[in-house]
Parts: sequence; structure tokens; C-alpha cells
Amino acid sequence: MADSSKRGREPGSARILNAQPEQAETAQASASRELQELYDRRHIGSDDARPEAVQRRHRKHYRSARENLNDLIDVGSLVEYGQFAVAAQRQRRDYKELQRETSGDGVITGLAKVNSQHFPDRRSHTAVVIYDYSVLAGTQGYFNHAKIDRLLDVARRQNLPVVMYTEGGGGRPGDTDITTQIAGLNVPTFANWASLTTGKPRIAVNNGYCFAGNAALFGAADVRIATQASNIGMAGPAMIEGGGLGSFAPTEIGPAAEQWKAGVIAL
Repeated sequence: MADSSKRGREPGSARILNAQPEQAETAQASASRELQELYDRRHIGSDDARPEAVQRRHRKHYRSARENLNDLIDVGSLVEYGQFAVAAQRQRRDYKELQRETSGDGVITGLAKVNSQHFPDRRSHTAVVIYDYSVLAGTQGYFNHAKIDRLLDVARRQNLPVVMYTEGGGGRPGDTDITTQIAGLNVPTFANWASLTTGKPRIAVNNGYCFAGNAALFGAADVRIATQASNIGMAGPAMIEGGGLGSFAPTEIGPAAEQWKAGVIAL
């Protein structure tokens, strides 16, 4: 009876043993596909995947946001937050298009080391915020604000310095997915930035156009650095004209030379 029972179990045991390598192979193939999908998704937001946008920057003798970032931080030190965010416009635009055209929702945020060759390891840790003008003119969208708020909270808890590149056009009206905003005013980013007291510097750097909300962030930094190609104003051309104050080219609004004379920036 025992022999019969044992013989009865053998076929099933053999099938399980024989299936294990196949299951392992299937799981490995699935993991490889998922890993490749991750690599592909990360690539979409890279400069290599957006050559036309990078070329437009270079034609103006400007650099891309990631080129600025890579020049700032130590190689390989970036831990990026919210890289896969896209603009809150799924109601009116295809998601694949949003991935291609609104990478990171217009801002790169993360933690990195800066000048670690000159400082002890812990003192080189820095929070970085790099607005990306090649994405929706560096405007401030729903997830853009959420990413910055999250990073400022990390900087507060870890007592980190913050470096922010502020080039951008201010608030973005086209985020149609968000239906519970109260006139767009329930945004804590500006208060979070202005009240950030870690004992470490908050440094803002600007090149190009910096208007409205972006200018508010620039102006609230402890240290403000701007290139001679900067135009920094609390309103851009559309807002000024919409308010009945006349029509102005962006280069006429807050040029760096005037801001320097006023003593509010270092060139």
C-alpha cells in the first residue's frame, strides 16, 4: 500500500520538478521585460531622446536643464525625485504624448552631492531644483509644484542647502485634470520656500526669462545669481497686457542690467 502511494506521487512530483526551470525562465523573462520598460521610460526624459529641444537651446547659446544639472553636481550622485511625472493634462492629451512633451512636468528635482572633493561627504549633500524651459516654457504646473514641495520638505528635515535654477514662465493655466483648485491659489510652494530655514543657503540661479511664480522663487532666495541674458519680472508679457498695462517684449521686462543696478542680483 505504501509502495502504491509512493508510486502515485511520483508523476506529480516529477511534473513540479520539471516545471520549475520553465517557471524560473518565464519569471526571468518577465523581469527582463519590466526592467527594459523602466529603462525605456527613463530614456524618454533624457536629452538623447529630445534632440530637437536640446538643439533649440543650443541655438540660443543656452544649455539644457540636464546639462546645467550635470555641470552642478558630482557625477553619478543624483537621486532624482518624480522623474516620471507629466503635466496634469490627461483629459485633453494622449499620455504617450505627455511623456514625450512634458517630461518631469517641467522641473528636475532630487538630491545630489556638490563639490564633495572640497567638503566632507555629509556637507556636500544638496537639494537641487532645475526648471526645464524646454518643457512648456518652464511653467509651474500641478505636479511641478508637488515635486518641489516634496523636495523642500526633505531639505527641511535633513538640513540641506538648496540650489534652484529658476528659468521659466510662471503659472500654467492648461492643467485641466485638476478640478478642485481654488482659483489656483492653494499652492504652498512659495510659503514653503520662503520659510525654509535650515541654516544652509538657498541659492537661486537664473538665465533667460524668469517671470511670475518663477521670479517669486528667485526673489525669495538667500543668494541670487543671474546671467546678463536674464529677464526677471513678477509678470510676463501676457499678464502685463491682460492687465491693461500695455504690450511689452519679454526682453523689455526686468533686464539683468536694471536688476543689477537695483542691487537685487549678482551678475
